[in-house]
Formats: sequence, C-alpha cells, structure tokens
Amino acid sequence: MLAMVRLLAAAAMTMALAAQERGSLLVATEASRDPDFARSVVLVIDHDAHHTSGLMVNRPTRIALAEALGAGRDTVWAGGPVLLGVNALVRVKAAPAGADRVLPGIYLITDKRRMRAELAAGHPMRVYVGMCGWGGGQLEGEVRRGLWRAVPGSAALVFDPDPGTLWRRLSAGSLH
Repeated sequence: MLAMVRLLAAAAMTMALAAQERGSLLVATEASRDPDFARSVVLVIDHDAHHTSGLMVNRPTRIALAEALGAGRDTVWAGGPVLLGVNALVRVKAAPAGADRVLPGIYLITDKRRMRAELAAGHPMRVYVGMCGWGGGQLEGEVRRGLWRAVPGSAALVFDPDPGTLWRRLSAGSLH
C-alpha cells in the first residue's frame, strides 16, 4: 500500500512539473470552481521558480483585431483574467525578429509593431489581451488539487479551428 501511495505521489509531482513547462497546455478540470478559468485551455508561455504565465487559447472575444491593433480582420482573444499587456502567437516556420519560441512553429510576440508586420506578411496569428499568471508554487498546488490537467501542446491545438469545443475534446481525452 505504501508503494502505491508513493507511486501516486510521484505521478502527481510529475504532472505538476509538466504543467509548468513552456508549451504545455493546462486543461481546467470540473473540480475548478473559479469562473475565470472554467472550461479553459491555457498555453504555458513562461515559467521560472517565481512565476508561471500563460494564454487562454480557447476564448475568442467579439472585439475586432483592427480595433485593438489597427490592422487585421480577425478577432482578439481573451488571454486571461490578468488584464496586462497584448501578446500574439504567430504560426511560422522561422522565428520572427524579436519573437520567443513557445512550441515548434509557434512564437510569442509582445511588440505591436512586430505584430502588425507579421499580419501584413499574412502569417497566421492570434492576438491576446490579458493573460494568466501564477506565483511560485501556486500552479503546482492547483495541479496537485486536481484543478488542472497538463497535456502536451502543439501548433495544431493552439491554432485549433474549433476553439469553442477544444476544452471538451481535451477533457474527454480525444485529442493529444
């Protein structure tokens, strides 16, 4: 019995560590009662010992991109409840100038001028207002309490053509 408890504790710790990795997707579980995160899918974009940050990839808004950025025909995405900054994820093969790699083929851009340049070049991009953030150890605790499940991220999931059903599909385990 003690061996089983240790095995389960090790599995929970592995899941908590995987949840922090840049490029991981955090899938909110039914156990989460926080209305800001209910049915959300969050891409981890940054992690260190002191914080983890991410962007919700399944919450388009009704705000036109042209209204927020002065260019583009798409919509703005709700990145999370922390109303801080404008970030963009661009899907390209080679790293744009000043961009940070999050996943193979997915780069984070924080400069609005660079975002406009990528839009003008016709690269697939999603622009996010707000973000998700956790202090050191906070996300690990939430994963141990069963509020999040971590799954490997991919460009296909981040730019899923049907984001309205992404949470349901990931929760059911029908996507990886």
